[in-house]
Amino acid sequence: MRRVTAWRSGLLPGALITGTFVGIAILSRIWTPEPPTRMRIALRLKPPLASGLAGTDALGHDIVSLLMAGAWNSLTIAGASIALALIVGVLLGTTAAAMRGWLGQTLMRVADLLFAFPALVSGLMIAALIGPGAGTAILAIAVFAVPVFARVSYSAAVTVWARDFCLAATMAGQSRFGITRDHILPNIAGTLAVQAAVQLGLAILVEAGLSFLGLSLPPPAPSWGRMLNEAQTYLGQAPWMAIAPGLAIALAVLGFNLLGDGLRDRLDPRRTF
Repeated sequence: MRRVTAWRSGLLPGALITGTFVGIAILSRIWTPEPPTRMRIALRLKPPLASGLAGTDALGHDIVSLLMAGAWNSLTIAGASIALALIVGVLLGTTAAAMRGWLGQTLMRVADLLFAFPALVSGLMIAALIGPGAGTAILAIAVFAVPVFARVSYSAAVTVWARDFCLAATMAGQSRFGITRDHILPNIAGTLAVQAAVQLGLAILVEAGLSFLGLSLPPPAPSWGRMLNEAQTYLGQAPWMAIAPGLAIALAVLGFNLLGDGLRDRLDPRRTF
């Protein structure tokens, strides 16, 4: 019965897709069918199965190898940005919930201010200051995700603060930050895990957009977004150049979204199975 529930909730398919994605990313560090940056002009624009499983691009790169290496780059940038956003956002949200009053509201207004800058706009501004690169993508995505974690952690923390055990801890003389550490964070960890899974999928999508604009990893580092950019010129001649990275991005985002939905259903005690 639980297997059927896990499948229907999205947890099992999400875990399978994301697990495959992570496994391919790790495998790319030790093996790919061809070196991802090796140019083979004699084999340029070969269709799938004529040279490699997914064909080659305009410079003869093996597309499967590019996809595998690009998975690692997407995962590391998305993971680093969401980890940074999680730390800063939870710090803002739980502090605002603990302090309340004008200080708490000020912290949440800071989060709202950050939310006014979409990731692509943030990427353009940061690139103008420090230049394009992995750091630019990480900062841009983190700035976009911080307000999300701040608001989620604030709402969840306020709910936990209203429970009897927090009132008892307050009456026992425990500090508000001590209560946050010992009671609030453990009780909102599931909610944060769900949000992190969903935001990871969005981060991969945004990283691909930044790469498409040339604001993420510079060449020759493989990137799904840059593969899409380079495929524009050859859509009629070699459509597989766009189809392969497009499917990879779509599946990765779908996997993380399904995983987030499945975790939400599993961790929500109000759900009935």
